[in-house]
Amino acid sequence: MTGKRVSETELMLPALYFINREPGITTTRLKLLLVDLLKPTGKDAEIARSRTDTYFEQKVRNLVSHRTLQRRGYALYNRLGRDGTHTITEQGKDFLQTNIDTLEYLLSGDFDYDDVQNSFANITMMGEQNRKILIYDENLVIEEGTRRVKNVQVYERSRKLREAAINRHTINGHVQCSVCSFDFYEAYGERGRGYIEIHHQKPIFQYEEQDIGKFIENALQNVIPVCSNCHRMIHREKNAPMTVEDLRQLIQCARTHS
Repeated sequence: MTGKRVSETELMLPALYFINREPGITTTRLKLLLVDLLKPTGKDAEIARSRTDTYFEQKVRNLVSHRTLQRRGYALYNRLGRDGTHTITEQGKDFLQTNIDTLEYLLSGDFDYDDVQNSFANITMMGEQNRKILIYDENLVIEEGTRRVKNVQVYERSRKLREAAINRHTINGHVQCSVCSFDFYEAYGERGRGYIEIHHQKPIFQYEEQDIGKFIENALQNVIPVCSNCHRMIHREKNAPMTVEDLRQLIQCARTHS
């Protein structure tokens, strides 16, 4: 972890997500939802000096006191006693809708707090510069046989990255799980040749103007091949993904005591 504290800018997009979902949401309610969603760690999880709330919760309150959303025209604030309510504006809805796929990707990917925090900062900055961000979602490829993909472009990009990752890690037709070394080709013969799932260790984004070849080459540093079982174990606990090394140790421990 970097230990970097969250900024108001990094909280804007997830805050708008809840303000849009619950019109008239109070600051207290917004704070609780953001804490539950993002699960802050490090300094952000500590109680602020001379306060009863954490540094993270204090930053959520700063969204109000500094009029962060209002100054950008994204939301309206109505003070009610010591609390207050928030309502999203049309401009805020446009900003949220523009970034909704990216937001949902981050919130469903079980990435660690620092990575999500940094991603929100980049998304907000790019969005306000009208630069389009393209996402690569590992889950679309995993579930391709069980549901209709709603975003074909995201699926196609993700499939290309998956194929590039498999090619990178394939040796003589064999590609092994980075955690347990399971090999589908070895287990299932030709039917398993070249098959494996790909895990994103960090969020994968591409700016629209970036060269796709160079982007994929860089992105391959943050994706690894994993078997279906290990992939499910990595993501089994929402917002608490296991690292590859931790899962390896868990498997080794289980084998030792079996």
